[in-house]
Amino acid sequence: MQLMKICVVEGNGLYKKGALNCPTLESQTSIECVYGLDRLDCLRKIRKGLAHFAVLLPEDLLAARWSGAEILVTSELRFHNEFFEYQIVAVVDNEAHINTVRELKGSKFCHPGHGIQNHWTEVLADYFETKLVPRECEDDLSLTESKIKAVANFFGPSCKAGPWVSDPADDRALKNKYPSLCQLCYNPYLCGIGDKHWGRRGPLYCLTSGAGEVAWVRLDDVRSHFGFSGLPPEADPSDYSFLCPDGHLQPLNTRKPCVWLAKPWPAVAAQRNVALKVQDTVAGLNHDNIHGWQNALLMLLETYHVNVSTLDNTIPVDDYLDQAIGFQDAYSLPSCNPPRSILFCTKSLVELSKCSWLQEVASVYGVEPNIQCMRADSLDNCMKNVQHKVSDVIVVDQDTRLRAQRDYQLKPILYEYSSKLEDKYVVVPVVRSKSKIKTGFDLQGKTACFPNYEGSAHLSVIETLINHTNFIDECTDITSYFSKKSCNWNKRSRCPEIYNGEEGALRCLLEGNGDVAFMSYETFKRFEGKHMLWAQRHNPADYSIFCPFNKPVKANAVCYLNWVSRGHLMISSATTKLRQQEIYNSLKEIDRLLGKKYKTGIASFTLYGTFDRKTDVIFRDNTESLRSRVELYRDRNAGLMDTIYSKLAHKNCSRNVSSKITISATLLINAILFYMHLCTRPLILSVSGID
Repeated sequence: MQLMKICVVEGNGLYKKGALNCPTLESQTSIECVYGLDRLDCLRKIRKGLAHFAVLLPEDLLAARWSGAEILVTSELRFHNEFFEYQIVAVVDNEAHINTVRELKGSKFCHPGHGIQNHWTEVLADYFETKLVPRECEDDLSLTESKIKAVANFFGPSCKAGPWVSDPADDRALKNKYPSLCQLCYNPYLCGIGDKHWGRRGPLYCLTSGAGEVAWVRLDDVRSHFGFSGLPPEADPSDYSFLCPDGHLQPLNTRKPCVWLAKPWPAVAAQRNVALKVQDTVAGLNHDNIHGWQNALLMLLETYHVNVSTLDNTIPVDDYLDQAIGFQDAYSLPSCNPPRSILFCTKSLVELSKCSWLQEVASVYGVEPNIQCMRADSLDNCMKNVQHKVSDVIVVDQDTRLRAQRDYQLKPILYEYSSKLEDKYVVVPVVRSKSKIKTGFDLQGKTACFPNYEGSAHLSVIETLINHTNFIDECTDITSYFSKKSCNWNKRSRCPEIYNGEEGALRCLLEGNGDVAFMSYETFKRFEGKHMLWAQRHNPADYSIFCPFNKPVKANAVCYLNWVSRGHLMISSATTKLRQQEIYNSLKEIDRLLGKKYKTGIASFTLYGTFDRKTDVIFRDNTESLRSRVELYRDRNAGLMDTIYSKLAHKNCSRNVSSKITISATLLINAILFYMHLCTRPLILSVSGID
């Protein structure tokens, strides 16, 4: 029997369907489980021949067209007998005297709103208005505001509750500027998620309460609301009609309502050469009287669907999607010309590949401006591209941030955030446990080991010394405090190559070439856990973290100098405020849809996690979300180093000037001490004489 491989994606909850069902399936059949990180990872595995079939949502199938994968749709996963998961219609109040589509201008519009998890994508929710309202691309407005303005000008008082953009302040500003789009909401000022006129049934309550004149709603909700599905009607259906795309009206009790848009079911998709075999294998699976491997296979296939419906033929993706009226059209509406895309600069082929998939997924879920991708042959060329606006965004690590700001005039717009201390870049000073170094003042003149010059550990020490001593400022060479033998303290440091980097700084200390090493807490924890083969002969108990300037620390807490995000999303400092706002809101929306806080059980695409078996591609795997500077400071352990980055990036001093200042300051202090010494002796003698 031919071996077939099913790609399984484990959800983000406690229930792990693969672990429970794959052993049964593999022991009783020739079907083998292959695990995917997300649904599009499964699609890539099918394309590469690493898997044969998987369950994909219709939005994933849109991405499949772009990917070039040779797949066919074999079966659908349904939970009722309708041909589509749902269909969307326009319902009008007969008293509004709207008899054609042209008469919608100025009408009172009831929209399902935004932020509706699992039931609508932004594209489907906005399809009605995008078909009716001409696209405007004003240069002085963001794409989102331009669209909102056009809708506000076309319709009369409306309700479009929920977040229009991800940033709450921007969202509030837009709602204050275009209040007519919140006027029909139950709470017009809040105009938010949970409003009575928001969500699946919200537009129908908006319409039948007498507030609205036209509602954009799911057909199954219309049938339920008006009493056609066995429940008591919420309103008299004879007072309302379907408005058809071709402009005529239909009564609500019609047998074949005119729909504007239909959403296909989730489907089983398979490699072309095994599609018929897959179709035969999954045919007829349901929860009625099946046991063993059939039940295990069904549990692996389904999400909340319970019946496998076999298609008449195995068919290409385009043919499958074309059966759903309006679906492909909704995802191919024209964009602005010239495009206002956000161009990501990537530094490798794998980064470019991940970015390209991100671009497709973001487009499918209606993120605007959309993402485009380019590749440069080095990090510095990427930063140069952003500086000169050849591209818009680059992600740099904590040790590149200063160079990005100072040498390429970039600035951070968002930061990768993780709540765990080990996943931040937390700078800790490490000494030998028997060392006489107890405070930061004991470090003066000692030999220090740094991972690299102008890296975050180096800058953290500079900032700490500036804040706690009077010996240096941002223009002073750090060697005025530490020994000149210190490693990676300036560009001319001549330490061995093996002392570079995080482990190099630790090695410098362990091998007796330094009195103190500054490194990330993650590096020290790896050393403590004996995860470094080269350091096995050293006993971690002989080394410890210390608090340089008596910073109070609670029991079991970690004493550290500063922490900084490991990933910084940088843009050009010359980026206009409007463009910054567009980039910020687009990236925050991508984070909301594809980050680790997504609400659905299985992710379409994993923004933070391995990609094609590579770690830390574009973003670090341990990233939890993207945060603004203000949001980062809400962290209870906030200790960002933005001040020192800015000081050193924009400092106006030279080595000669700083040296003169240091020498002058030293001479001045010595002169004052000498003068005090001279003045004190006569005063004492004088007093003694009086006595």
